[in-house]
Amino acid sequence: MEERNLELAKKEIEEALKLVEDMEFVLNEEKASESMIKEKFNFLSKKVQDLENILKLEGIL
Repeated sequence: MEERNLELAKKEIEEALKLVEDMEFVLNEEKASESMIKEKFNFLSKKVQDLENILKLEGIL
């Protein structure tokens, strides 16, 4: 895997994990509005798609 793509994949994974942690906290605290949850979920979906694209580019998927 190219170093640049490896770093990009690592960044995408770290951001996605942080977002999941944030979503879990908000849901546990019951402070989340439906629009906030939807926004975070859409952002998470984009991060996962970006990671998938990197892995496909590298021939891993």
